[in-house]
Amino acid sequence: MANLQWIKGIEPSTLTPQHCQQVLDLFLNETGEVYSPASVRHLPIPKWGGNLILVNLEENEPRTIRGVLWATPFKDDIVRIAAFVIAADHQNNGLGGQAWGLFSKAALKEGYRQVQLEVKADNKDAQRFYQRRFLEIKVPLEGYYQSGLGYMMRGPLRID
Repeated sequence: MANLQWIKGIEPSTLTPQHCQQVLDLFLNETGEVYSPASVRHLPIPKWGGNLILVNLEENEPRTIRGVLWATPFKDDIVRIAAFVIAADHQNNGLGGQAWGLFSKAALKEGYRQVQLEVKADNKDAQRFYQRRFLEIKVPLEGYYQSGLGYMMRGPLRID
């Protein structure tokens, strides 16, 4: 079994070409969304506890990125999750909940009290994951995703 762990990530603008491609592949494979390297590199994600990558600690550097949870300060007491994706072969085994817990603790420590994100309307599993963490669908988002309807979800930050 791989020794997968969420670790603090670097700013997307400093990703190596290899790591940027791994993130692009994660989005394509898990969401069907196609992004450019520039769109990933320009995400305003600071280096903090809400910037996480999933890696196998037993793998030699540079480790393959198997998941990301990238969040950024948004407005007032709201933190926005800009990206949250885990490779399919590592889903449904608690890693999403681990990432959410680490992110929530970091965000609460920084003074944030609410979390906001966007999710595809057809991604019912992700919506259930977020609803279990007290987020609610607030607004439908037409044209936000290339592949169809999305939702903006928001809710209070709580530790699982």
